[in-house]
Amino acid sequence: MVTAVKPRADAKRAPKALGSAIGWYMVLGIASIITVFPFFWLVTTALKGPGDAVFSLPPQWLPNEPTLNNFARVWQQIAVWRFFLNSLFVALCTVVLNITVSALAAYPLAKMHFPGRELIFYSLLATLIVPLELTYVPGYILAVQVFRYDDTLWSLIFPNVFSAFNIFLLRQAYQAVPNDLIDAARIDGAGELRIWAQIVVPTVRPSLVTAAVFTAVTSWNALLWPSLMLRTREIYTLPVGLNTLRGMFSADFRLIAAGTIIAIIPILIAFVFAQRYFVSGLSGAVKG
Repeated sequence: MVTAVKPRADAKRAPKALGSAIGWYMVLGIASIITVFPFFWLVTTALKGPGDAVFSLPPQWLPNEPTLNNFARVWQQIAVWRFFLNSLFVALCTVVLNITVSALAAYPLAKMHFPGRELIFYSLLATLIVPLELTYVPGYILAVQVFRYDDTLWSLIFPNVFSAFNIFLLRQAYQAVPNDLIDAARIDGAGELRIWAQIVVPTVRPSLVTAAVFTAVTSWNALLWPSLMLRTREIYTLPVGLNTLRGMFSADFRLIAAGTIIAIIPILIAFVFAQRYFVSGLSGAVKG
C-alpha cells in the first residue's frame, strides 16, 4: 500500500518565520543605531580639536586630529575630584537609606496580612504617575523654611530615601519566596525581622542589587534638584559642576562632551560589575 506523503507544516512555516526574523532584526538594528548614536557623537565631540566643527552641514563625524586636551581642560576649569566625591557620597548614602527603607516596607506588603494592605500598595503605585517635578515646589519649601537643610548634601539625600518604584520591585520579588519557608521559620519561633533579614533578603539579593543600581544612577545623574538646593560651589555634585562649563550666552560643547564622559564612566563600571544581578533581578521581579 502506497501512503501519500503530506507536505510538512514546517516547510510552509519556514519562509514566514524567516521573514519575521529578518523584520525583527531590522527593527533591533535601527533601535541599536538610535541608541548608540548619541554616545558616538559624544565621544567624537570630546576628541575634537579647536579646528574641528561640532555643528556643521554636512556634519563632521570624526575629528581630523583626535586629542585628549578637552579632558585636561575640564580638570583645569572645575574641581572634578571634589565634585566626584560629593556625588559619590550622595549616591552611597541615598542607596543605603533607600534600599533599607524599601526592603523593610516591601516585606509586610508581600508576606503579612493586615487590613488596608492592598489599599496601601495601590496608593504607592498611584504615586508613580505623579511627575517628580511637581514635588519640587513643596520639597523646596520644606527644605528651606521648615527643615532648613538647604545648601547641604543632605538636602539631596533625605528627599530620595523613599521610592515607590523600589518598594514595588522588591514586593514583587518577595512574593516569589515560598510561603512554606516563612511559615516554617515562624513555627520555629523566628520573628518577622529575623525572617526578613536571614531568609527573605538573601533570597532576593539580585532584586536588591537592581534596585540599588536604579537608585544610584538616578542620584548620580540628578541635576535640577541639586541646582535648586546647592549654592556653595565646594559642595556641588558632578552634574552641577559640569553645568558650570556652559556659559550664559555660549558653550564649548567639546568640554561639555568630555565632562559628560567623565561622569558616565563610574556608572558604566558599576553596571558592568552588577550586570548579572541586574538582569536576574528584573526577571525575578517580573515573575513575582
